[in-house]
Amino acid sequence: MRVASALLLLCCTALAEAGPTLTLTLQEYPPFMGQSLPGRGLLSSAVASVFARAGYSVNFEPAPNNRAIEAPRRGMADGSFGWAKTPEREKDLYYTAPVMALRMVFCQRVEAHYEWQKLTDLAPYRIGTTLGNFYSDEFEKLARSGKLKVDPGPSDEANFRKLLADRVDLFPIDAEVGPYLMHQSLTPAERARLSCPDHAYWSAPLHVVISKARPDGQAIVAAFDEALQNMQRTGELNRLIDATRKQILQPTAY
Repeated sequence: MRVASALLLLCCTALAEAGPTLTLTLQEYPPFMGQSLPGRGLLSSAVASVFARAGYSVNFEPAPNNRAIEAPRRGMADGSFGWAKTPEREKDLYYTAPVMALRMVFCQRVEAHYEWQKLTDLAPYRIGTTLGNFYSDEFEKLARSGKLKVDPGPSDEANFRKLLADRVDLFPIDAEVGPYLMHQSLTPAERARLSCPDHAYWSAPLHVVISKARPDGQAIVAAFDEALQNMQRTGELNRLIDATRKQILQPTAY
């Protein structure tokens, strides 16, 4: 963990040396965002590091999901992050370039092999879903029409248990969230029986938003985007995200 720790230390040092402070609301969506996570999450550490490179420091203000986006829309916070673009939000917010993305993949048992290119290819299989979760417009339409066989469950953790018990064949979940939840809720032996192949059927970019109540909002976005592009080009951002991921997924004792 020495490399991961060193990269996170560099991030924190950069923050300490940064200039004007921006208050960004912080929602709970581990491992992307979370008050108790190393670096406050994958996306949080990336956003803070990019802002530091752009000449800003960041103050994270924990907030429930709805208030996290409403506060900057009403000028009660400088911004937030982890949001998709919508026409309604764009009335009140400036958007940066995407920092990360939600990427929906299918988790399965390791011995299973499913050949598919489009969602309709999965019609023969049992697919676990979590009540209240959104799986893309196409997935929802196919599920409602009966073209996909879905088996709703009360939680993501329950669906991992259904996979282990061979009650479902596949379970759609974000490519970062899946391994994190398995790490939190399953034993090493149970985790070894599951995999989440990196074959995304849907993705949604995640942006930083800055309140239009700030007269310098567009300048903040421009500075962030320039720093983001440079860190992406050199691979520095990916190295930081990888280091934070290793910190978050440290082995858990059972």
